Amino acid sequence: MAAEKNQGDKMPEITPVMTSDGDIEGVMAEKTKGADALFSYLNQSGGAVLDEATDKRLLWKIDTHILPWLCCLYILQYLDKGVLSYSSVMGILTDANLTTSQYSWLGSIYYLGYMVALPIHNRLFQVFAPSKYIATNMMLWGLVLSLMTVCNDFTSLMIQRAFLGTLEAVVNCGFVLLTARWYKKYEHGARVAVWGSCNGLATIIGALIAYGCLSSAEDGLPVAMPSWKIMALCLGLVSIVYGAAMWYFMAPSLLQASFFTEEEKSLAIERLRGNHQGIGSTQFKWDQAREALVDIRTWLYVLFVLTSQIPAGGVVLLSSLLIKSLNFTSKQSLLLGMPGGALQIIFQLTAGFVADKTRQRSLTGLTTQTLSLFAASLLIGLGNVSPLNNVAGQLAAYFLMIGACAIAYYLVLAMVASNVLGTTKKTTTNVILFLSMAAAYLIGPQVFVDAPYYPKAKYATVGLWVASVVILVVIYSLNRLENAKRDREAAASGAASTTPQDIEFMDLTDKQNKTFRYVL
Repeated sequence: MAAEKNQGDKMPEITPVMTSDGDIEGVMAEKTKGADALFSYLNQSGGAVLDEATDKRLLWKIDTHILPWLCCLYILQYLDKGVLSYSSVMGILTDANLTTSQYSWLGSIYYLGYMVALPIHNRLFQVFAPSKYIATNMMLWGLVLSLMTVCNDFTSLMIQRAFLGTLEAVVNCGFVLLTARWYKKYEHGARVAVWGSCNGLATIIGALIAYGCLSSAEDGLPVAMPSWKIMALCLGLVSIVYGAAMWYFMAPSLLQASFFTEEEKSLAIERLRGNHQGIGSTQFKWDQAREALVDIRTWLYVLFVLTSQIPAGGVVLLSSLLIKSLNFTSKQSLLLGMPGGALQIIFQLTAGFVADKTRQRSLTGLTTQTLSLFAASLLIGLGNVSPLNNVAGQLAAYFLMIGACAIAYYLVLAMVASNVLGTTKKTTTNVILFLSMAAAYLIGPQVFVDAPYYPKAKYATVGLWVASVVILVVIYSLNRLENAKRDREAAASGAASTTPQDIEFMDLTDKQNKTFRYVL
């Protein structure tokens, strides 16, 4: 089943005249290459006037027809990837004759595959409709996950995990693109929070599934294979079915949304005008790729992802083992993973909606990252007395840490969706950003090697999270200063009066388009 190509390849050629640093002079030639796919549609449909009631009605349609597909897929993807974590207390180490070091490498190899495939996926997102391409990969990774049932040793599991990583690499980068293409920029934080919070829901669902599989095995019920293999098979088959349904039913873009009338399509496009981006251009632009590489924001995002997610990568993979180290049984450890998932849902949704309501994404992320830092410090303080000192307190600190540690990361993803303009620049930034995430998750499990209580890893977590807080402050300051500078320049030159019509859909970058203001 092949992924469909993006519509709108034939578009008018619109060439804005720019200065050497990318500023638009307001002089336009008759035609230009590489405009957003929505530009030609605007020319055909004419202007559209959008009132508040209609805006809310269109948002409701998008939320009910697009967001559920993303949420359910995110749950399944997290469960599929997380089978290894649950397997750690379901007997995989014994069944496959794994050492603790080999088990950590099974977590790391996933992200090696992820890193190899990521640049390919991001280029193909410009060629094929993202929803179709993601769905196709989902069917394939469901098949790969099902094949975990024939893996009985370290080598076969390493191969299976590597292929799983290459296929699941489409999800986060694809979801950032989809969020930017369907929603206004001050809706990005809340919508990323909605699908990101599904990780917490998946944690709860996965714990219950793993508990059921483990209970069946321990109670002596007749089973054809170990409980972790049963879990992998069930989730793999569900992913195949879901991927096929998503490929067939989910709208590929605003222009192909059957739930919109023709008039509503024009109005839905008008909703995106404030984003200064539409559904993207299929043309790869080398100047935009170079801009992504030299933009300081790109590398601040990278530093933030590394410092915030190296600890998170170890915590997520070894979550069940960390809880078990506090003297709980395997079944208790699985169930005790659920409160952290519930807190993640609460924190994620609250932070996302607060960030959009206050229009302060960086400061909201700063708050939640500081909360994670407090929880990690509390865990160290209690554990320093003795490894099993105040188990209830350590468990509470762990729940708080799990619940809050990914919130700022998702807010930064929302920032990338809103603040990185130009299709090629956005996909290039996505490659760099998610390569960094993969590297963080590759390194993370290797930091947590001082089992069973991981004291050195906990100190490393605190140090890295302190650095991540500082980086968020720098990102906030940089964007605030740049917005103020553009406001002053616009006031001094009267640039607003010479802005080309429909500049928002010319597929310009955030540096080229001086009428754009960064989300803080």
